[in-house]
Amino acid sequence: MLDSFESAPAAPFAPMAKKASKSTNPEPKEEVPGQSQRLKDLRRAFGFETSTAIAKFLDISVQRWNAFENGAPLSREVAFLLVRKFSGLSLDWLYFGKTEALPLELARRLGALGPPGKGKTSA
Repeated sequence: MLDSFESAPAAPFAPMAKKASKSTNPEPKEEVPGQSQRLKDLRRAFGFETSTAIAKFLDISVQRWNAFENGAPLSREVAFLLVRKFSGLSLDWLYFGKTEALPLELARRLGALGPPGKGKTSA
């Protein structure tokens, strides 16, 4: 039985070596333009100095939060979690940077609007 065809190796040749891929872009491409910066702005605006602090607050892993801050697409699960945890935050701002749905004070806090001051008036 040991010398039968059933005990023969599956293939009579060794596997081919993989070619080393040459990456022309060492930086990972951001899926949603500006999203990673908005997440960093959000973290800082609410006083979380480190990724660890906000990940603990959201009850997600630090690696997961860091992936989002480094350009990985924001999952729906975490986006909804952020909207629940931060009053007034909108999915439109998280995904597209649109400030229309944000409360004025939150938009200013996130740096999406300038500081309060004199508005333009028509003369």
